[in-house]
Amino acid sequence: MDTSQRTNIACGWPSSAWPLLAALAMWHNAAAAQTSPALDFASALRAAEQHAPLLRARAASTQGAAALQTSAAQLPDPKLTLGVADFPVSGPAQGSLTRDNFTMRQIGISQDVPNRAKRAARSDVAAARTDRERALARVDVQAVRRETGLAWIARFFAEKRVALMATVIDQQRQLVNTAPAQYAAGKSMASAVPMARLDALALSDRQDELQRDVAQASAQLQRWVGSNAPLAGELPALTVDASHLHAHIERSAEIAAITPQQTLAQAEVREADAAKGGDWGWGVSYGRRGQGYGDLVSVQFTFELPLAPNERQQPQIIAKQKELERLSSEREDLVQRQTLELDTMLAEFQEVSRKLKRLTLEAQPLATQRSALTLAAFESGRDTLSAVLQARQQQTELALRALELQAKQAAVQWRLNTLITE
Repeated sequence: MDTSQRTNIACGWPSSAWPLLAALAMWHNAAAAQTSPALDFASALRAAEQHAPLLRARAASTQGAAALQTSAAQLPDPKLTLGVADFPVSGPAQGSLTRDNFTMRQIGISQDVPNRAKRAARSDVAAARTDRERALARVDVQAVRRETGLAWIARFFAEKRVALMATVIDQQRQLVNTAPAQYAAGKSMASAVPMARLDALALSDRQDELQRDVAQASAQLQRWVGSNAPLAGELPALTVDASHLHAHIERSAEIAAITPQQTLAQAEVREADAAKGGDWGWGVSYGRRGQGYGDLVSVQFTFELPLAPNERQQPQIIAKQKELERLSSEREDLVQRQTLELDTMLAEFQEVSRKLKRLTLEAQPLATQRSALTLAAFESGRDTLSAVLQARQQQTELALRALELQAKQAAVQWRLNTLITE
């Protein structure tokens, strides 16, 4: 008994059942895909916004920051004090709570009070932190929309290439079927029949490669939308306004997110500076003495004394100010990088557009004409099958190249459309 047989018996299935199980699994996957609603471009974007774990994580972070705003400006919790004062440990009243008129059992309450400027600054810090999380959420939403759109575009054109290759293979099959008749009629050489079949096999290999691209693009889209539903509709019209993009480059989600971070740093500077003012507190306690002695009430106030601000508070202020400087420089660098990215994508878009125009208006019509003329000549015995195959191969490659350029053009257009936040 070989290894595969032992494995199948151990699993409880005979060897003959495995092909059937594989077919059932493929049918189940196909049926699951068909039952999912078809995804057009807009519905894919909506599904990604609802499904993406990244956005759920950012939403939780934003909600957490917002929840902290309620407590940011509140006073600290009061403190309850329980104790014994002036308890005798020697002399005639040693160990007694009632025989010495100084001994008291105390209960009290105290409250620390941060200064007003510090409480206001803490409230500002909490609000600014919430705004920062919301700005970062917009960055994440923009990124999810961009990647989802790119994945939809990649799958859309991958499926178009597979459909094109299916048409080419069907045409090639007709040529293979007519090759023996052409040879029998003396219009082609004996090598024409195997040559046509070899070319058909090469096209099948190419079709497998294109189907692999569809599978990979489908997996990428499923990563964002959560399903492998079939695509629907056409790619929406995408326009590129270079002057508008250049004029509003600072409305990029990543650049816009720097502003609330700067606001947060400014609030933290104010909070550190408010520590120079010092905090204060108050306390009240009630002392009960032994029988025959009167009870006492104590009131006290405490004040924080910032005696060395240059060693304690000032370094904190300087650190927050440097953070503010860092954000300012980072924003400037980000504007430069985004501008460079914009110029690079615009140059790529113009290049692809020019190539696609030449291909569709000049190269493809010429290739179609050449293929038709060569096939007519072959059918009349005035040309070889090799010439027909070469002409068709060029026509197919140009058609695939056109779809590749269209996909690249659409991807660049979508990147440009998601560069700034409208």
